[in-house]
Amino acid sequence: MITAVQIFLITGGGAYLILVFFALFYLLGTTSGKKGVMPKRPVADDYEQPFVSIIIPTYNEESNIALCLQSLKELNYSRYEIIVSDGGSTDRTVEMAKSFVDKVIIDKIVPPGWVGKNWGCHLGYKEAKGDYLLFVDADTEHTPESLKHFIKVAMERNAALVSVFPFQRIKSWWESINPVFYFASNLTYGGRNSVNNPNKLKNYTASGQYMLFNRKDYEKFGGHEALKGSIVEDLALARVVKTRLRRLFFIDGTKLVYTRMYPDSPKQCWNGTGALLWFLWGMFAPVALSLAIRFYLLNPVGLHWLYILFAAILYVVCGSSVFIYWNKKGAHQWVTYTFYPIVFFMFCFLLGYSALELVITKKTTWRGRVYEPDLFVGTRYQNGEQIVDDNGRLAQLETDIEIELNDQISTEMK
Repeated sequence: MITAVQIFLITGGGAYLILVFFALFYLLGTTSGKKGVMPKRPVADDYEQPFVSIIIPTYNEESNIALCLQSLKELNYSRYEIIVSDGGSTDRTVEMAKSFVDKVIIDKIVPPGWVGKNWGCHLGYKEAKGDYLLFVDADTEHTPESLKHFIKVAMERNAALVSVFPFQRIKSWWESINPVFYFASNLTYGGRNSVNNPNKLKNYTASGQYMLFNRKDYEKFGGHEALKGSIVEDLALARVVKTRLRRLFFIDGTKLVYTRMYPDSPKQCWNGTGALLWFLWGMFAPVALSLAIRFYLLNPVGLHWLYILFAAILYVVCGSSVFIYWNKKGAHQWVTYTFYPIVFFMFCFLLGYSALELVITKKTTWRGRVYEPDLFVGTRYQNGEQIVDDNGRLAQLETDIEIELNDQISTEMK
């Protein structure tokens, strides 16, 4: 006779297997094929190099800025300028930057409605002369061939924005959350192939550590000024470029650009169902293994040891998936793959805490400064209400004047 405990184990195990199946199916969907990716047009290796303005927003970056600027000065590229836009650093950032760059802009006051980094990028753009605008973080390091390569990619793909995922250096054990953070983000935006498909408007992402814009396109949608209140500006910029211009290109740059990233603000980078399935899988993997062992101890006769073997394999598969994704993208920590259920839980806790902070206080903190971010900037929403539907049309049309206005907005959004 089957006991209540056995019924629970069988039912729970079945539900867990269904969860695992759909999680694996989702992962395969994000990594398969390159159908629909923006076409490549031929550009000769000896192409005429456009002038590039490299803009670096800074605030108390004395521990990073020298390495970044030294690597930029050594670029194998003939036509570029370097602009540091500082937000009023109280350390030696400006002093150290002056010997490397063409121009230093200092503005200690962030205007109302702006987030500091966006304001710094905007000030740098106002002084820039380049046909292309490259925004990089102060904690990035660049190989000599990097700019030449990425400019060619931008020209080949006729991209409005080329964003690059740098190699992520990890030095502290607690930074082991980084692979999980980026793995979840990858699942959320549907994989790089979907991002680079101009027809998939809901798949977009970018790395604020390296964003290369065609200046004409940057000015067409209003640049950082149009998204001045966004605390996650890279995602907001990617969204606007993808939905309005449809020429977003996101690539792996781990052999050409390096950085050390702290996941300060994961709150708005994870909201996908597929990612949720993976996190549930990961967090409940030890539970499934424990239940399998318990099931075996209750009834050691027969082939019940297969439950333990299968649960153990699923545990390894989940951790291996994170490893395969992260391999060559950044440094490894054994903690990530051995205790990944704990790391998954840490990430979810930080996500929930950050979201709760925004909901309750309407504020967030970055580098010691408090901001009131506009959570709807760059979206089709305003003041929490949808003003444009999924087809690019205004809601609740009532008059001929509104219909005419609606058609005008729809045309502008294409």
